[in-house]
Amino acid sequence: MENLKKLPGFRDLEKGPRQNLNRAYAILSDLFSAKGYHAIDTPFLEPTEMFLRKGGGEMASQIYSFVDPGGNPVSLRPEFTSSILRWCLEENRLEQLPLRVQYSGPVFRYRRDGDEFRQFHQAGIELIGSADPQADAEALTLACQGLAALGVSNIKLVLGDLGVYNRLALQMSLSERARVFLLDNVSSLRSGADGLQDVTDRASKFRLMTDGRENNGVMGQLVGLKEEEARSLIAGMIEREDPASLGQRTPEEVAERLLRKAHGAGEQSKMQQALSVASRLATIQGPPTSALASAEDLLRTEGFDAQTLDPLSNVTTLLADADLDGASVTLDLGMARGIAYYTGIVFELIDGCNGVSLGGGGRYDGLARNMGSPKDVPALGFAYDLDRLLDRREEGAPC
Repeated sequence: MENLKKLPGFRDLEKGPRQNLNRAYAILSDLFSAKGYHAIDTPFLEPTEMFLRKGGGEMASQIYSFVDPGGNPVSLRPEFTSSILRWCLEENRLEQLPLRVQYSGPVFRYRRDGDEFRQFHQAGIELIGSADPQADAEALTLACQGLAALGVSNIKLVLGDLGVYNRLALQMSLSERARVFLLDNVSSLRSGADGLQDVTDRASKFRLMTDGRENNGVMGQLVGLKEEEARSLIAGMIEREDPASLGQRTPEEVAERLLRKAHGAGEQSKMQQALSVASRLATIQGPPTSALASAEDLLRTEGFDAQTLDPLSNVTTLLADADLDGASVTLDLGMARGIAYYTGIVFELIDGCNGVSLGGGGRYDGLARNMGSPKDVPALGFAYDLDRLLDRREEGAPC
């Protein structure tokens, strides 16, 4: 009989690797505790719905889910953030904000890349209850200091802000459906003209775009008008029509139909502009000062409020005076991280030797409401991929 073997993407941790992992846990725990973050252990198994309510994105296709013997849909945790926020809400901790929490342990994701572990170990923090840029700076600084404590150098802190696209959508009065589509496709837009064409084709498929024909004739006159002005224009048109041409529809029904079509055409035109601006924003990257200047020029040229960038600018200003233990900072406005719950600052900790991500995180101010909170709760956090970190150190950190 053939010997049984472990599943692909899983590994046995023997004495040396296990000791290294435990040592890393201990070093990070001491650092996080010194900064006021207390430790929480959460279950390996959680309700599947908890990870799908707003956790979608790329990670949704990687969750190990099944129905337990009791008929309950459950999943192995793919990350800790949702579990920590579930604990916060379930234990009625909202009156104790801000909360500083740390965690560590294995997580599980199905990944097709044979070089990626499907069970891997994370350690990280969540800061729940503060929307202040100081909170973002605190988490980013601690993320860099944790790597330094583990002996990792030559780290690039790559910073983005999905909040920029949220604020653009608000300025343009995009529908919720259009806003979500825009955010879901930021990473695709970063590839320039090809990315824009691909996203535009998808938007057309979902009837979010216009080919321009809707804006000819009557529709062209109605798009962009206030509702009272549009109704007045329609009333004048109907008065000049032969009543027989209206068929069985009343003048009121005709007016409502035209208003709905005009609203749709206006929404599609706005989506076209939003994707055009977003595609150029998403390609901007570089040192904070020059990248922000480029983004501000673009927004002003397109008629948007340059204050859209203020939250990101405030955080980079704070980081300039922070002790990042030698980590360099660069902006990448096309970063999205593949997890749907992020709403603001997002970041990656990149190994300067090989370009591999050693961890990352971001702000997720809307996740609490999606998990049952009566209100939004500002929050952010990060996690390290300790397996990659420890493998890097075993390889001798060549640069």
